[in-house]
Amino acid sequence: MDERPPDDEEESYQSSSKKRKESKVDHTYSDYSQHQITADAAEEEASQGRGRQPTFPAKLHEIVSNPEYRHIIGWMPHGRSWIIVNKDLLIKYVLPTHFTSNKFESFNRQVNGWGFKRFHGE
Repeated sequence: MDERPPDDEEESYQSSSKKRKESKVDHTYSDYSQHQITADAAEEEASQGRGRQPTFPAKLHEIVSNPEYRHIIGWMPHGRSWIIVNKDLLIKYVLPTHFTSNKFESFNRQVNGWGFKRFHGE
């Protein structure tokens, strides 16, 4: 059985496929785990935000990048993911400082809601 369209339909099929533009998306990986934000850049970002609260990913990046919290939460050596080292200290010291809720379940819900995925490494 020939499943090809008849010649007149084939012509319109080819012309419609030619009209489609190929979308080009840059999927270049950039490792920002070691990226340092200068005080000037932070002030500029804050002034452009016009008093808005930083998004959850921005707060999380700030927390994970903070050297004072490395014994609680930090970047994995490859820099593409982060790990909670001590859940109890996270709940006691980090969450109340940076978020309105100090419940781990709320933090975890935010993580999942922003599309972060759990990494099961060896």
